Amino acid sequence: MPSAPADTILNKAAIRWNLSKLTPVAETSRAWTYRVQREDNTSAALRVFKPDHTADADRAGRLLDWYRGDGAIRHYGTSDQCILTEWCEGKLLSEPATDGKDAQATGAIANLIGMLHVARPDKPEKLLPLRDYLTDFHTADVRLWPDTARDLYARSIGIAYAVFDKPSAEIPLHGDVHHDRVMLAERGWVARTPIGLLGDPAWDLAASFLHPWGEVKLGADPVRINAMADAFATKLDLKHKRILAFGAIYAAASACRALAEGQPINWQLAVLPNLLAVYDLA
Repeated sequence: MPSAPADTILNKAAIRWNLSKLTPVAETSRAWTYRVQREDNTSAALRVFKPDHTADADRAGRLLDWYRGDGAIRHYGTSDQCILTEWCEGKLLSEPATDGKDAQATGAIANLIGMLHVARPDKPEKLLPLRDYLTDFHTADVRLWPDTARDLYARSIGIAYAVFDKPSAEIPLHGDVHHDRVMLAERGWVARTPIGLLGDPAWDLAASFLHPWGEVKLGADPVRINAMADAFATKLDLKHKRILAFGAIYAAASACRALAEGQPINWQLAVLPNLLAVYDLA
């Protein structure tokens, strides 16, 4: 791993939850993930959020408690900038999607989102409003985009203004459900650690249009995009065009984040034009 959390953070987490065998397995821009062993010798996932994302742990923990394992990984505890959850070793949903079962994978996501969006009492507090989460997208420097793609950003921003200007339901959102973050547990498909947002239900479907990541025959296929939106709209009783709108917003926002970090946006640029084209025809 190119970097690691301070030893004191790991030591405190190990003592607090009586953990052993802390093995680093992944690092993202938000957090480090460790596979650990609990007191009962079962495995768990310890996610240590980076200094700029310490509030993410609290939001994720509150939301996972609210889900109670229905459609999401189980939550064991949250403290400081750490969150402890169940460890899942099942296959990712991207595997059947790329193995000729993409329609079934779309159905699995629709079913999972349906479970996550079930009305429950005592809505979790301190979730991040979707508008605030997209602040960097709204204030992005369009000059970072390739000259030939700046119109894509402009279109996506226009769509964002349009959807946010129309009142919609605001519910707790996982915020990052897609084929590469949904795993098979004994009880079925479950989503990994959430972002913890509050906003339009259609947002939780948006990331799926950009995944499985890098699979051009799937992500850049207008027929597939339209079929996914149809399946989501039918299963979850949401508006087809609004689902596509958030798909485009998600793809453009993903490109903005990548550009700000100096990363390429080839994949986003392969998908976004097709999302916009299908949106225009909806």
